Amino acid sequence: MTADQFCRLLQALVCSPRVQSQWQISDRGMPVFAHTIDVALLCLDAYPDWRERFPDFRLDVVLIGCLLHDLTKVNARIGDGLSHSHIMTHEPAIAAGEAMSALDEAQSTVCVWLDQEGIDHVWHVVAAHHGRWGKVAPRTPEAALVHQSDNYSATHHRTAPVDANDVLPLLDRGYKWAQIGQLLGVSRAIVKSRLQDACRAERVRSTTELLGIWREQGAVRPADDEHAEQIERARFIVDFARRCPESLLERVRPCLPVEEQSLDPVLDW
Repeated sequence: MTADQFCRLLQALVCSPRVQSQWQISDRGMPVFAHTIDVALLCLDAYPDWRERFPDFRLDVVLIGCLLHDLTKVNARIGDGLSHSHIMTHEPAIAAGEAMSALDEAQSTVCVWLDQEGIDHVWHVVAAHHGRWGKVAPRTPEAALVHQSDNYSATHHRTAPVDANDVLPLLDRGYKWAQIGQLLGVSRAIVKSRLQDACRAERVRSTTELLGIWREQGAVRPADDEHAEQIERARFIVDFARRCPESLLERVRPCLPVEEQSLDPVLDW
């Protein structure tokens, strides 16, 4: 498989209905598809160091595993399937099987095939992505990196990409919290939370006072510095995810071997 062929496979995976269906569900206001892309970005950021530490490190396995690791969340939320957490702690083969099915469909679409060792490795990456909180522990550097990046994204980046400065203009126009949530694509609880964050940051007691500051200054402090940075990261992730697959491929291509070095049907990472 050449670098160009791998990019075609990656594009087919990103555009596949199963992977795109992750836009339909959210965790704490962050679309699962955006979280999936964030995990891939974290892995790409870490890749130079991990490649140096592990000379045979396979970026193709990592990126495919990133895109496919959370597919069972869709059935759990929309259908009547088991929860993703239950699957990972009791039956991770279900998550791996869902990933393999999606990978097979994408491979057939573009007529590009991962080698058998790579397919088995992706199976393990998906089955082990919950790390010590799952039934299967990561046994390879690739699985360890995906788990590490997934956990970091879930604990540091997974939040709704809106703040009080998105809410206050709508509040000023007379919309209620529930209506604002619908317009912004978040829950009423997140609208309330963002207003509370800004009240604490501006050291005022009420939304009425906060609205007064916004009317006077045109903006308010959305939260403490750490939370404000988290929200900005969430905005970046969602925007980046909306521009996929092009945005992701732009980040991936510089990490791939030059075409002339791809001599065999199997990627030599």
